[in-house]
Amino acid sequence: MTIEAAQRAPSELRSDTLVGIGLLVMGTIAFSSAGFFVRLIGHDAPTILFWRGIFTALTVLLYVVWREGRGTWASFRGMGLPGIAVSLLSTISMVCFVTSLQYTTVANNSIIFGTAPFLTAGLAWFLIRERPTSVTLLCSGVAFAGAALVVGSSLSLSGASTLGDALAFGMTASFALKTVLLRQYRDRPMMPSGCIGALVGSILTAPFALWAISWTEMGLFALFGLTQQGAGVILTTLGIGRVPAGQSALIMTLDLPLSPVWVWTIFGERPAPMALVGGMIVLCAIIGHIVLDSRRKPFG
Repeated sequence: MTIEAAQRAPSELRSDTLVGIGLLVMGTIAFSSAGFFVRLIGHDAPTILFWRGIFTALTVLLYVVWREGRGTWASFRGMGLPGIAVSLLSTISMVCFVTSLQYTTVANNSIIFGTAPFLTAGLAWFLIRERPTSVTLLCSGVAFAGAALVVGSSLSLSGASTLGDALAFGMTASFALKTVLLRQYRDRPMMPSGCIGALVGSILTAPFALWAISWTEMGLFALFGLTQQGAGVILTTLGIGRVPAGQSALIMTLDLPLSPVWVWTIFGERPAPMALVGGMIVLCAIIGHIVLDSRRKPFG
């Protein structure tokens, strides 16, 4: 490497990481509307998973075809076993998420997801030796503390249960492992895994789903799959390859303060005071991490 190239590397790394952060933020905004769509559509979990999965798979497939053209099939083959593992983890995460919302509030679901940065950072260090920075660990710990505040209030909240919270933790664990695998195998074409994961979820829930739906409901499911899950999968998959796993998970917990706002504003599903406090703590942890980490050199 030349001296000029060596001097340019930190700047290029910083720019690439900033792009990754931007992609993760946009993808998280898309993901945050899930609770809104689940409440708006109002169907049971199998029906939601089936139809959303169909439109999500179609959205991601169209993106892969647009990017790869004639190399689309090669892209699917190129992801290999790691891609299949990511696909299955995506399916598990989707099933746990939607089912969780049948038993607990959006606020609980979202705040439990606040444990993701801590869990992801630990898995990244254990599995791929990607050591998290002290800033990431500190902010992840703060986010974890904020998430823990809501768990004790589950039984006192209307519509909340320990089963719903357990499913939310299952969603979080599968998400964390998926994030680490996407980071580890970022040199492989992992975008097709989002298509396969959504399609597997649809296949598994097809026998239990309601097929006779109105055209209005069909339009809502299409919007759900396109904007919330499809766009979310595409943007976050692109972003995770540019940002360390623990930091990626921390940024994506922006979903936490955003998700309850959707249903609070539209449906009046007001979070408990403890849930609001926990959400504010997690939000402060995320913002604090971005500010503190941006002062580090090199960035990322």
